[in-house]
Amino acid sequence: MVEALVTLWEASDRLCGERLQALLRLLVESLESHGHLSLEPAVRESVLAISSATIDRLLSPIRKQSGGNGWSRPPRNGAYSAVRRRVPVRTFKGWDDHSDPCWLEIDLVAHCGGRMEGRFLWTLVATDIATGWSESLPIVMRDGGWC
Repeated sequence: MVEALVTLWEASDRLCGERLQALLRLLVESLESHGHLSLEPAVRESVLAISSATIDRLLSPIRKQSGGNGWSRPPRNGAYSAVRRRVPVRTFKGWDDHSDPCWLEIDLVAHCGGRMEGRFLWTLVATDIATGWSESLPIVMRDGGWC
């Protein structure tokens, strides 16, 4: 089961346990239909029933060995933390009650090739949850001095 989990983790671009668990059914079906994965029925059922905490626990040694790209988010100042405490953030569940337009999911995507050094392009993407409408804006440099 761990071997299958590592394959799924790599195929999902190394998602965290919570996100991977939400994606597992779709990912397993897709990889099996394209011939990239073949699981025994018992292993398949175990993988589909696994919790996000168990995924994180089983993948912990593999994550440590893989090393990653060494990048981590810099610490935030106190003002940011105060704002973050006041603004409700929704993750995977809880979008069902937003069937009206104007509820946005906004992401900032770095086109850096896995290395957060030097100059590279960023894309700011805003997607309306109800309609699926999406708008992208290129950002040449993410630096407060260029505003």
